Amino acid sequence: MRIEELDKLLKKSKLPFRYSLKDAEKILRDKYNTIEIDKEIVDDLKKDPLVNYDNIMKCYRVNDSKILSALFNDNERSMHAEIRQCNANEPISNSEITESELLWRDIQEGKFLQLVLESADREYISSFTIQGLSEKMLDELIILKGIPPEEGYIGNPAYEFYLNVLHKNDLI
Repeated sequence: MRIEELDKLLKKSKLPFRYSLKDAEKILRDKYNTIEIDKEIVDDLKKDPLVNYDNIMKCYRVNDSKILSALFNDNERSMHAEIRQCNANEPISNSEITESELLWRDIQEGKFLQLVLESADREYISSFTIQGLSEKMLDELIILKGIPPEEGYIGNPAYEFYLNVLHKNDLI
C-alpha cells in the first residue's frame, strides 16, 4: 500500500498519533498482563549510551507463559531453544553467577521480557528499551511511542516507518 494511502487511513482512524504514559500502562497491563518492576532492576542501563536513565518512568515484566507464547514467532522460539540447550550443556552453580547474569539467562531463554519506558516530558513515551527478543512486542512499543502530531507528515522517514508498522499490525 502506498504511503499516501496509509497517511489517509491513519488520519481517518480514531488512533492517536501517540499514547500517554498512563494509556500505555493500561494497554500493557490489560493486553500483556505486565507487572511493574522497580527501576533498580534495570540499573545496568545506566551504562547504555542510548538510554537516559533519569528519564525512565516505568519498567515492566511480561512473564505470563501464554502471553509470551503468543508474542514469540517461530524464529524467536527457535533461538530461545538453542540458548536453553547451550545453557543446559554448560551448567553453572549459583555461587558462580550473579543475580543479573541469572536474569539475563532467563530473558535470553524467553522466560520473560522486560520493558523500559522513558519520558522526557513526563507525559509521553520518548524512548523505550525492550530486554528480550519479540518482534511483536517491539511493534507494540513503537505504536505506543507513536510520533508527535507535528511530525506526522509524508516525507518524514520516522512517520512513514510508523505508518508501515501500523499497517503491518492491521491497525490501518
